[in-house]
Amino acid sequence: MVSFPVQKVDLHCHSTASDGTLTPSQVVGLAKEKGISFLALTDHDTVSGLKEAISKGREVGVSVVPGIEVTADTSFLGEGKRELHILGYHFDPESEAIRQLTEFFRSSRIKRNRELCGRLEELGYPVNYADMVKRFGENFGKPNVARVLIDAGYYRDREEAIDFLSSLGVKREKMDYREILSLIREAGGFPVVAHPVSTKLDYRSLYCFFQKAKEEGLSGVEVYHYRHRPSDVRILKEMAEELQLYTTGGSDFHGENKPCISLGFLNLTEKDITLPLGVFGTIIKP
Repeated sequence: MVSFPVQKVDLHCHSTASDGTLTPSQVVGLAKEKGISFLALTDHDTVSGLKEAISKGREVGVSVVPGIEVTADTSFLGEGKRELHILGYHFDPESEAIRQLTEFFRSSRIKRNRELCGRLEELGYPVNYADMVKRFGENFGKPNVARVLIDAGYYRDREEAIDFLSSLGVKREKMDYREILSLIREAGGFPVVAHPVSTKLDYRSLYCFFQKAKEEGLSGVEVYHYRHRPSDVRILKEMAEELQLYTTGGSDFHGENKPCISLGFLNLTEKDITLPLGVFGTIIKP
């Protein structure tokens, strides 16, 4: 009987196309060095790095899964510092649905970034919108702004700088999660809730949300993530299995913008992931 080596995977990482510090090609090259066979580039709000990443993957022998990460509106979850991020996988990057999705978030991000940079200039910080775009591109995020403030000596670390930026109250418009699920599915993809602990829901409430969201098009749950404790992983995995949702996971690598998080550090393999990786024939959605 022929046995095949277990393949390493990382289905959550970011490049300079959003708020990472390595180019898409460099991320894929690093994946190759670390022995990762399947990599999903999931830049925030954009698919602009996918073509480069897929091309580099073909060159070095890494299967690059088309991905994206977007932020949903959380007003329905109640008060509190809550986040609801949706990952999309295996979609057609050139579809009209993905164009609609990325254009919405592109416009929202540009408006927020202009307001944020303007506010910082008013307060005397060396952050100019045009300079930020020249350095990082128009899809830059708070981690990029935080890096500038840290380099200028105003803050010691990323978390401190991000907390300050959040305290300014400059927010961007977000899309209802149901519309996000619909657009990703329309593009042929699989929508997945990213790092569910960020919702700050208790387990019972989280289960009820997953149950409802599945009826509305949710495909899976990111079970493995650096924010998840062992107990979170165990319970999220049980929820996904009971609700017949796919399981995914990834490092959430951002390069130097998250210096303690290295690509593939969770050591996930294809055995940990139930999301079809695109090599086992026709993909059938649940």
